[in-house]
Amino acid sequence: MRLINRLVATLLVVATTLMAGCEKPAPIPTVKPIAVTYAALDGCWQLSMWQGRPIADDTYLYIEFDRTSRTYVMWDNLNSMYAVESTGAFVITAEEDGTYTLSGTYDYGKGDWSSDYSVTLSDEGRSMKWISQSGSFQAMDFVQIAEIPEFN
Repeated sequence: MRLINRLVATLLVVATTLMAGCEKPAPIPTVKPIAVTYAALDGCWQLSMWQGRPIADDTYLYIEFDRTSRTYVMWDNLNSMYAVESTGAFVITAEEDGTYTLSGTYDYGKGDWSSDYSVTLSDEGRSMKWISQSGSFQAMDFVQIAEIPEFN
């Protein structure tokens, strides 16, 4: 019985010592979400990643949002070897859960985008991620740029 009492006492001392030496973990810094607003999207953006992978060097998609008119102009060569220009209007919706949805039309109402997108901004508003809300998973990452290059 003495052996068991000594063993229990020893375990209690070890446990107490270990517990006293433990520090509370440092709190994980929280990043305040950046609101997706018309002002935040205003300007020029370049597609940098598609489905988590960098896009090919000879492939591009640029989009310029105008917060005042809530319109955009997009240039891409995703389905062509030449720059294709698309225009339209876009809408940002703040959802009840704190997320933001971006939707749009082509040619100012002549056709809807193939999907609405959940949008997040990071890096002080210089990076943007779109995740498709349709059944097929699409993820696109954009970086803000000073201006769209000239196309011949």
